[in-house]
Amino acid sequence: MTRFWRRHRSLIVPYSLLLPAFLVVFLLAFYTCLWLVRMSLVNWSFGAAWSKAQPAGLSNYVWLLTDQATPLWKSLQLTGIFVLGTVAAELVLGFGLALLLNGRVMGRSIHTALLVIPIVVMPSMVGMIWRLYFSYDGLINYLIETLTHLKLNWYGAGLALPAVMIVDVWEWTPFFILILLAGLQSLPHDPFEAAIVDGANGWQLFRFVTLPLMAPLLVTAILLRLMDSLRIFDVIFVMFGGGPGSATTTLPVLVYRITMVARNVGRGSAVSVMLIILIVSLTILLIRLFQKARIEV
Repeated sequence: MTRFWRRHRSLIVPYSLLLPAFLVVFLLAFYTCLWLVRMSLVNWSFGAAWSKAQPAGLSNYVWLLTDQATPLWKSLQLTGIFVLGTVAAELVLGFGLALLLNGRVMGRSIHTALLVIPIVVMPSMVGMIWRLYFSYDGLINYLIETLTHLKLNWYGAGLALPAVMIVDVWEWTPFFILILLAGLQSLPHDPFEAAIVDGANGWQLFRFVTLPLMAPLLVTAILLRLMDSLRIFDVIFVMFGGGPGSATTTLPVLVYRITMVARNVGRGSAVSVMLIILIVSLTILLIRLFQKARIEV
């Protein structure tokens, strides 16, 4: 026993310290998911006693997946556009600004502190402020009219989703900037010095040195942001409430509309289960693609 303890002490101690927190998080998540699945298999009106819930089997899922009146596919399409558009824009802008701030910039600490502001502001407050900005006589239209003599109806079905995406990019691009800037500042200097000695230019340094070294951090940041984007509700709800019509009804907003507005807890829970499956599946897919890319490199 003593020999086993000495040999594996470096592994046993840290895992023992992490085990209590892991058990609490796991048990809470497992219990919540168990109840969510259970509620998705019944017909239960919001506000009614649980004793009045009627077993429904898989009928809630069948309705969501096959019924012509189901809002699931439209909502899934809007969610895909929102997530892919915002995460891609935030990644490109965040990485670019992180590279700029990583150079010799005066007042870099001040710039970094200012970048935290959009992240720490309450999402509901962000939605309220930008709802005013996107009004017909708001700040955004004032700037557009000054430059192009045009005024846009951001509250219309065609521009509501782009408006929400712009707000999300403004709010969460600093997330990528801060994480990637910290990663750039921690990179070793030896690979860069060796590449410069070999005659590499700026693009080659970025392509063959910076990107491979930053790949693990990039994947981690993308995964975190992807999971968060799939469940964003507050900003969209405060700005447009999922409307006009269903123009901004992403999956989290759809859960609210079915559960709280239509008062159908069973179908709302079924959408929640599908959202969890989607998030887990995309996370596993991205991790496997990243591992495959590392093996090929």
